[in-house]
Amino acid sequence: MNPILFIHGIGGTEEQYQPIIKYLRERGINNFYEFNYKNRFGLTPIKTAAEELAEFIKNNVKAESINIVAISQGGIIALAYLKFYNTSDVKVEKLFTICSPHKGSRLAKIFNLRGLIDLRPNSELLKELEIFVKENKINLYSIYTPFDLMVFPGWNARSKYGKHKIIFAPGHAASLSWPAMMRFIHKNLI
Repeated sequence: MNPILFIHGIGGTEEQYQPIIKYLRERGINNFYEFNYKNRFGLTPIKTAAEELAEFIKNNVKAESINIVAISQGGIIALAYLKFYNTSDVKVEKLFTICSPHKGSRLAKIFNLRGLIDLRPNSELLKELEIFVKENKINLYSIYTPFDLMVFPGWNARSKYGKHKIIFAPGHAASLSWPAMMRFIHKNLI
């Protein structure tokens, strides 16, 4: 099985995806990479973090293919990496996004930070990424909850393309340890 690269969300750390790692380890999956981008709080554009991701993959990933599990903003960073910076020999087989604002979040309108502007509904970046996913048939799995108040409204975390999984976690943070989310990822990895 391909190694899994984890990417946290805005304001997050590697703690966000530890429940998923634990779940996968209990099922015999143990090959992980963890990417922590420098600016976790939306001060820089998404493309800046995507460029950091490209550098991380180039310098650290020793596999020919990987899968990515990305949380919230991390999913948009992963897509921006695939569109703008994927020049390495490492192929991304599958991309799982958990509560990533594919169609933007109204909450991103509250602050005028460069990274959050990229996450607003109808932002130029999100439009470009949607076209990219469609045209390149990215193997994308978007997981979302309608009760998400970070990606508001919650269905904005459902990508227009790829496979989808609705979960009924009572919010954004609860989604990160929701059993249905972990089962969906595991089932589609193997």
